[in-house]
Amino acid sequence: MHFSEIIKHIRQELRITQEELAHELNVSFSTVNRWENGHRIPAKLTIRCIIDFCRNNSVDKDVISALEKL
Repeated sequence: MHFSEIIKHIRQELRITQEELAHELNVSFSTVNRWENGHRIPAKLTIRCIIDFCRNNSVDKDVISALEKL
């Protein structure tokens, strides 16, 4: 699974917008948009923050596992 698919899946599972996710992760809307469109992949530290966010919000463990493999 590509990062763009993972990040979109997280948003859909939590039923939040790109803007809401950006706020939660303390990044800009355009950053989340670029991730979802496959134009950018975040740094390892940011991926770690996304994993923590997912754990705190009970995101599917398979999604978290896919993030950890990146």
